[in-house]
Amino acid sequence: MAHRLRLHTFPCHRATLRPLALLLLTLGATTGAHATVAVLQPAREAAASQPLEITLLYTDDDKKPLNADVPKQLTVNLTNGDLRLAPRQYRRVKFSAPWPNSARGTIKIDPVGFDASPMLVMLNRRDNQTQVVAAEHREAQAMAAANTTAVPTIPQDTMLSGRFSSFEPSYFADGKNGDQIAKFQFSFKYRLHLPDDPRSRGFLDNLYFGYTQTAIWNLSADSVPFRDISFQPQLLYYVENTGVKSPLFTRMGVAAGIGHESNGKAGDESRAINIVFVRPTWEFGDLNANHLTLSPKFYYYLSKSRNQDIVDYRGYTDFLVKYGSPDGWQLATTLRKGTKHWYGSVDANLTYPLAKLVGSAWGGYLFVSYFNGYGEDILDYNQRHHWIARIGYSITR
Repeated sequence: MAHRLRLHTFPCHRATLRPLALLLLTLGATTGAHATVAVLQPAREAAASQPLEITLLYTDDDKKPLNADVPKQLTVNLTNGDLRLAPRQYRRVKFSAPWPNSARGTIKIDPVGFDASPMLVMLNRRDNQTQVVAAEHREAQAMAAANTTAVPTIPQDTMLSGRFSSFEPSYFADGKNGDQIAKFQFSFKYRLHLPDDPRSRGFLDNLYFGYTQTAIWNLSADSVPFRDISFQPQLLYYVENTGVKSPLFTRMGVAAGIGHESNGKAGDESRAINIVFVRPTWEFGDLNANHLTLSPKFYYYLSKSRNQDIVDYRGYTDFLVKYGSPDGWQLATTLRKGTKHWYGSVDANLTYPLAKLVGSAWGGYLFVSYFNGYGEDILDYNQRHHWIARIGYSITR
């Protein structure tokens, strides 16, 4: 559900708003011939005590002066004003409206009526964050004055809506080594309570329900059956940035909770485990460029069903190592070592943004994976199949 705000040019006038969960700003504009209209990214964090400000950038790309019509207010039905642009000249026009009382957390601002990408703003409702927000405004204004547009880094925990976000990678990939075995996975987490302060590290403010489902699909067998499907619900506390400072790393996050994994089968093929776990995550280097991530997941088995010796093959730790950049390639490898012999596994995933390969209109990633070892699925936790490489498409990574 979305808010529709009527944005007025300065001075700001009051607007009547209905309380809804997600903010959607409906913007529309008409311009003279050859004038280019763009929406500048607002500050990455906003305080509810301050009005929302939207800045339109008008540019004359023609070789002669032109008149451009500028709306007095941004609504679906527009009342236009006048704006004159000299050759190669640009003008900024600001629009403002108060935030709806119920808007909180990550807000999506979606312009309508001209070609501009949606924007994400983190709304902070605590009065003591006003200085932080003011600093963000000054930064954005300084970049605008330099005729540059800031492109904020979207965190790994990219919001799919107010409460839903990505969790484990979601992908589909196919490969062959002997049999043709495809693998697909989808995963999400749901934030149970949205805090007024997005930076809150409180327990209830960062409590999530997580769910991951993984399927191994034998495409070369008769009737192309699923070899196994793994269902993994979790209840966890998750904070991407704990605020712990150290010269040894750039950022530290943590996740901890209780998880279940089973294949939903009965009889001899039934497999299930229940665990408690803690997962610290350390990131090293520039988070906006190539950087290293180390994320060991330590767990203890509360119960096992028809797989009492799973510790021999899986052990007590999943060790995730990632290297890459948010807008480039990334290699993520999960290592497992059982408690006996050299039992264990290697699961490596290489991803690259499709937008850089086939055009900016595409989302997701090219996905290439490699698995070798025991227990790609929980049914065959103690079986070693052929190593296999796959290629496919990843929605999240």
